[in-house]
Amino acid sequence: MLLKTKQLMCAATVALFTLSPAAYAARDNVITVPSCLLTASGAHGELLAFNEGLMLVKVDEEAMEALNDTKHKTKTPCGGFRNVTADWQQYQHNSLVKKNNTAFLNKYTHSAKKSHLANKTYSIRYQKQANELISQINPGLMWDSLKKFSSSKDRHSNSDEGVAAASWIKSQIEGMAKSAGRTDVTVTFIKTTGYKQPSVVAKLGTSNEAGVVIGAHMDTTSGRFERKPGADDDGSGSMTVMESARTIIASGVKFKKPVYFIWYAAEEAGLVGSQDVVAEFTEKKISVDAVMHFDMTGYAYRKESTIWLIDDNVDSGLTKFLEKIVTTYTNQPVAYTRCGYACSDHASWSEAGYTAAMPAESRYEDTNPTLHSSRDTIDNLDKNHMTDYAKIATAFAVELAEPVI
Repeated sequence: MLLKTKQLMCAATVALFTLSPAAYAARDNVITVPSCLLTASGAHGELLAFNEGLMLVKVDEEAMEALNDTKHKTKTPCGGFRNVTADWQQYQHNSLVKKNNTAFLNKYTHSAKKSHLANKTYSIRYQKQANELISQINPGLMWDSLKKFSSSKDRHSNSDEGVAAASWIKSQIEGMAKSAGRTDVTVTFIKTTGYKQPSVVAKLGTSNEAGVVIGAHMDTTSGRFERKPGADDDGSGSMTVMESARTIIASGVKFKKPVYFIWYAAEEAGLVGSQDVVAEFTEKKISVDAVMHFDMTGYAYRKESTIWLIDDNVDSGLTKFLEKIVTTYTNQPVAYTRCGYACSDHASWSEAGYTAAMPAESRYEDTNPTLHSSRDTIDNLDKNHMTDYAKIATAFAVELAEPVI
């Protein structure tokens, strides 16, 4: 049945969308999306299933752009959407499974699966080492990197610019390791299903112990109609992670556990890159102790210095520990906010049962109003605010990866 979002309601009947035969763009995508986001966006698609406010919908690229344009503008945190096209295609071709769209959707209805890890107790243990590294963070260098990173028309995951952004990050990390004389840094690409831009994974250390993941997404929405510099979303998070990586690599410090710095592709396409990264880690049995994700770190609402922490679709114990890291290493106030279903790449880890946490630059209601537009430039950002998140990333690595003393 084809449905029209404006008539959608979550009662026993879910009403209809219309769809013209020419409405689909180059290819269809199957996504899971909260009904509130789909309704607010006015996007069109083919409804495949509906349960507990979550919809399984076939949409085109244009509809996904509309969802992205809307997800930061809703009055309450509806969240984002998850692109499940690859899983859907595999499901459809599996002759051993009786097809049931609702059963397929139900796999994504509850985002937090049982953790791979037993409940852990976290404590601040390495203040001296963390503070020493934090003192070596270079805000000016981070700012210059952000200017360069946000200088192209876009970093869309199916554009040449998006591929170039991934290659630039890889070459930067490799150059840092070479300059520091480190042989314990490896940088690899992980292919992104259906998209040209790969994710970038830099591993620091040679240990096979359960590691620490610190990541951000590097892509933007498409710049085909207007430039999409993505300075905040998510250039700020990407360069926060890069400056933390640079600081740690240059210091020569070694850890008992590996640290994985990751820049995800195709977040704006429905968390595709992070899903592929998580799948690779799971398939290769790469153990992960804790995950922290940065989706925007540079916009300080009314120049407030508060560090915001996401409290939905995250691990509560790790998030509480993150609050301790913030108060210990930045001396800034902490507050909590929500971002809704599949709002960024931490959700891919949580969905797979990993322990994840996510700081945010502002509360949901005060999101940077320039996102996904040509106005998302560095001029709207705050270097000091962004530096606080670089401190958090660095301290998180030190405290959880455990420096060799």
